[in-house]
This record gives sequence, structure tokens and C-alpha cells, in this order.
Amino acid sequence: MYLVYQFDINEDPELLSQTLWRLKILHRVINSKGRNELWVTDQVHQDVVKQLVQVWKDDPDSLLNLSPSLTSSSGRQSSNLMMQIKAAPATIVVLAAAFFIALISQLGSDLSIVAYFTISPIQVFGTQIRFFSLANVLSQGEYWRLATPALLHFSVMHIVFNALWVWEIGKKLERLLGSIIWSVGVLIIAIVSNVLQYQMSGNPLFGGLSGVVYGLIGFAWLTPIIVKAWPLIISKQLMIFFVVWLAIGYTPFPEMVGLGSIANTAHTIGLVAGLVLSGVYWLVTRHRYS
Repeated sequence: MYLVYQFDINEDPELLSQTLWRLKILHRVINSKGRNELWVTDQVHQDVVKQLVQVWKDDPDSLLNLSPSLTSSSGRQSSNLMMQIKAAPATIVVLAAAFFIALISQLGSDLSIVAYFTISPIQVFGTQIRFFSLANVLSQGEYWRLATPALLHFSVMHIVFNALWVWEIGKKLERLLGSIIWSVGVLIIAIVSNVLQYQMSGNPLFGGLSGVVYGLIGFAWLTPIIVKAWPLIISKQLMIFFVVWLAIGYTPFPEMVGLGSIANTAHTIGLVAGLVLSGVYWLVTRHRYS
């Protein structure tokens, strides 16, 4: 993120912040050593925000009449694919890894490849599949298996659906959180949802980024509620859709439309993990917004 302005002690950033959200400019107001600071997430917005700060200082009421078209040129620049990749590199890496594994495993058809990424090694003997306990997997030092099932996908619709939502929500969260914190959060969500899915189902043949998707959704939905400075990323209607889709996952419908068997525990635990991480984030950063 990029520091644009440090407010005086008697300056209230609320109107300026509201205007920036109305103009769809991602930013954060952070309290540092008793002073509010305005940070923007995209470098391309620095100049226009500096201009808006000056307008706000000269005549705060004039912000009420600003049109979103004033930032359309910078908006077009920031929507450029290369700019988006630069702003969300971790999201790109996760999606690229998922598509690569889908390609080399032929969407899960090649079990010899799939076996490298399942939570437990699998061995096929005729019509039987042998796998191992989680304790055995960890004793062998194969710790990557706790996360890699999230990168496995078993149909085109499966990976496309997940990739679209990881890109749509993940890139916005990465811009706000930073790539390192975002990556740690995604890793935690993936591991928790994968481990509990395996422990509760006893079947290692599952995978997909859906647990991560639900974790990102949970975080993005709850954080603006408990951290008022955060932008609204998940609308009420979209949250209802995902909750309904979560419920549908417990029915035969996903298999009927080609999505395959749904790892319902991974989805539910992913959502819960995202909500918990949102609460942890608030606890860690609450002093910034006091």
C-alpha cells in the first residue's frame, strides 16, 4: 500500500473516505501513533487521491458532488490485466498452480499424478485403493499434503467455478491485506478444511479450492461488519447465494450438473475458518481503528 496523507489530530477522515469508496478507490485509514493516515492499495490512484485530499481540505462539501467519471481513466488503467496481476501475485500463483495440476492430472483422471497431491498417498491394487492415516503421513514428513488437495480439481466446471471466485474475491482481499498475510490466511484455510474433511470422511480422494473460496467469502463478509474502515466486498444477496449453495452441496444436485461429489465438510470448515480469521484480524489490528 502507499501512504498518501497524514491527517491532523482535529481532521475527521470519514467524509473523504466515504467519497473514495463511492469512487471505487481501494484505500485504508490507519491509526498510527495517534494520527490517522490515508493509504491507497493501487499506486495508480496516488495522484488522483492527492488531488481529492486537496479538494477536501479546501471545501469538504464539494466532495458530495463529485462524479465517478473523474476517476474513470485511472480506473481503466488499474483494470489492465498486467496491473491486476501485479496487484495480486499470490492469487495468480494459486490459480496457476491449480490449472497446472488440473492439466497434468487430466482433471483427476491420472491417479498416478493425483497421488502426489492427495492428503494421503494412495496405492491402487486392482479395484481397491490403499491409503494411510494422517499421523503416518506426517511421520513421513510429507507436510505439503495438508494443503495440496485444494489444488486438485475433477471437472472443468469444478475448476472454472472455483477459479472465478478466487480471482474475484481473492484479488481484492490481497490488495487490502498484502500478499504475505493473504497467503498465510489461504494456507490456514486450506489446511484446516482439508484435514477435517479427511478426518471426518476417511477418504483421501477429494480436492478443490472450494474450501478456500468459502474461507475468503467468510472473511470478506464479516470483516466490514466488525472493522468499519473496510470496504464491502460481499453483498448480503451474494452471501445468501453462497449459503444456499453450501446447503445444495449436501444434495445430489452438484453431481447431476457435472460438478462431482462435493467435499461438504471442507466447504463448511472453510467458511468457519474464514470467519474466525476475520475475528483474529480484528483483534490484532483493532488499535489502528480506535
